Amino acid sequence: MSKSDILAGLDIGTTKVCAAIAEVFDDGRIDVAGASHTPSSGVRKGVVVDMEATAQAIRDSVDKAQRMYGYDIHSVIVGVTGEHISSLNSRGVVAVAHPNREITRDDVDRVVDESRVIVLPPEREIIHAIPRGFSVDGQDGIRDPVGMSGSRLEVETHIVTGASTFLQNISKCVGRAGLEVDDMVLAPLATSEAVVLPAEKEMGVVLVDVGGGSTDIGIFTGGEVCYSAVVPVGGSHVTFDIGALLRASIEESERVKINCGCALMNMADDEESFEILRLGADAPSALPRREVLVKLIEPRMEEIFQMVKHEIGKSGFEDMLPAGVVLSGGGSLMPGTIELAEKVLGMPVRMGSPNNFGGLVDTVSSPVYATAVGLIRYAARNHAAVREEARNGDLLSSTFGRLRKLFRV
Repeated sequence: MSKSDILAGLDIGTTKVCAAIAEVFDDGRIDVAGASHTPSSGVRKGVVVDMEATAQAIRDSVDKAQRMYGYDIHSVIVGVTGEHISSLNSRGVVAVAHPNREITRDDVDRVVDESRVIVLPPEREIIHAIPRGFSVDGQDGIRDPVGMSGSRLEVETHIVTGASTFLQNISKCVGRAGLEVDDMVLAPLATSEAVVLPAEKEMGVVLVDVGGGSTDIGIFTGGEVCYSAVVPVGGSHVTFDIGALLRASIEESERVKINCGCALMNMADDEESFEILRLGADAPSALPRREVLVKLIEPRMEEIFQMVKHEIGKSGFEDMLPAGVVLSGGGSLMPGTIELAEKVLGMPVRMGSPNNFGGLVDTVSSPVYATAVGLIRYAARNHAAVREEARNGDLLSSTFGRLRKLFRV
């Protein structure tokens, strides 16, 4: 590793593709050198429906980011999401192999590999197996058992799986755009790296990333992810509702949503109006904002948070979340969203924006870029783990090979 390394994150969403390029330094500093987002129509709910449209959006977004940076990139870390994503918690146990009963990195790798041995349909594959905590001879709560003494090592692992064909299609689109996939990372896991504080993850927190076609959910307790899910409703559904009920184009509906939308009726003034150009009309129509637009938007946004609430209850961790909810994603930017989320979820809610980055701070401070820059931080953290293992003499394979394994673990 040199003084710095270049990493690129790619967030392929339903309504847009976001790319971010950053310089990562050995001291942990990350300077974003290029960032861009481009409209996309090739993905629905995390699944590719038009490969050429998706590849073109990737090319356009990456090209814009490269022009800001000044140099070309050749590979990206890709965020994945969609209804095909599922997760579960698994346990693994192994006997410590060292004659002196000292736990080594090999023992940790073996026990994590053991936890990955689950029954999966042939059309699914493991994206992540993330250790949540280790146990040595029955003593729980251990985060890094390397160097400790014991005869029995156990691990609890959060396993995320996805549909192989859907993941392959994402890879093909990236390849068509002239890039290689360094690895794939679950989108809410990456987003949490950018917008959720370590103290919040330790206390217990829910990340809710409201995207275009879906909403990603990640629940963290004890510093690690313990539950992840995707609900198939997002901000684009609000746009479709506006278009269908007010007879307007998708572009016009999106404009009205962004400029005039509000998620909570009691935050809208009775006297306000908005203009919308309906299909076939020669001039815009003026309509009451509260009684027409906001009355239309609030039920859909409430539906999203009701589905989030259901997933929180299903997780079994609803009583372990004192840090509340962190909102992110372009679908969360509408006025009234925080207040509606607090009302439905019954928890404190804050807006999360990418933090602790240098470089183009003003550009990437929006929640729109949270996943793209979070992918870079996720990769940078694993780079740091690789370097630490190399210094400790535990690195038996090549740096790149170990890095790829860390992405999956």
